[in-house]
Amino acid sequence: MEATLSHVASVWARQRSNSPIYNLLLDEISIYHAENGLIRATLPLRQLHVNSKGTLHGTLSACVVDWAAGMAIASTGLNATGVSTDLSVSYISTAQIGDILEIEGKILKIGKTLAFTTITIGKKVGEETVNVVQGSHTKYVRQ
Repeated sequence: MEATLSHVASVWARQRSNSPIYNLLLDEISIYHAENGLIRATLPLRQLHVNSKGTLHGTLSACVVDWAAGMAIASTGLNATGVSTDLSVSYISTAQIGDILEIEGKILKIGKTLAFTTITIGKKVGEETVNVVQGSHTKYVRQ
């Protein structure tokens, strides 16, 4: 698992250096777990992550789904994380400034050309994690 986490971290470092939007919105993201087909990370919500009502912005949610899908793909050993073909985001609950988002990205299947992922974004409430966003993301990957 440590080698997988190291690989995912190196892919993330490369992507981050080439992506102003990731650099801005995901500056404080922390990947703490990676194994084949699965990543887990946290992100503290800040002012730039919320909408005019002070709650989690839909744009950030979609960005995190995109990012976590790519990192889940990287956890399989690939260096390229694919090109988006379909992204879906369902808003289940909300979060606000100060909440810590718990992010999980899973591979459902990687075929010859497509990778199918599912992403869950939650927030800690006491000892429990409450689901905030459920996403799915399909990416074109060349095997």
